[in-house]
Amino acid sequence: MTSVETASPRVTAEELFTTPLTELLTQLNAEIGDASITDPNFYGGVIVRTGHPILLLMPTGRPDFERDATARKLLADAIGLDLPPLPGSLETLVLTDFTDKANRAAARP
Repeated sequence: MTSVETASPRVTAEELFTTPLTELLTQLNAEIGDASITDPNFYGGVIVRTGHPILLLMPTGRPDFERDATARKLLADAIGLDLPPLPGSLETLVLTDFTDKANRAAARP
């Protein structure tokens, strides 16, 4: 996994999990958008671009707790906050290079 330091203010792990999500999104200059991916194994994605808000893309129709937990994990990855690994086969990947070469390197078999 590659993390990205953004110009966003840093937060501690405690703040990440105790601050109401709407406040956290504002503090980190982030927003949530709806992803059109319907695969039940897709929990969300994050786009980090210099000079733009952090964009979390998440599927609709998921339980509130799942969306909240996923958003917090994606935010942690986007700002480079080191957290313990996720359980099981869950993994996150933060892409910062949107060139064709980077997309091919990140492709999953």
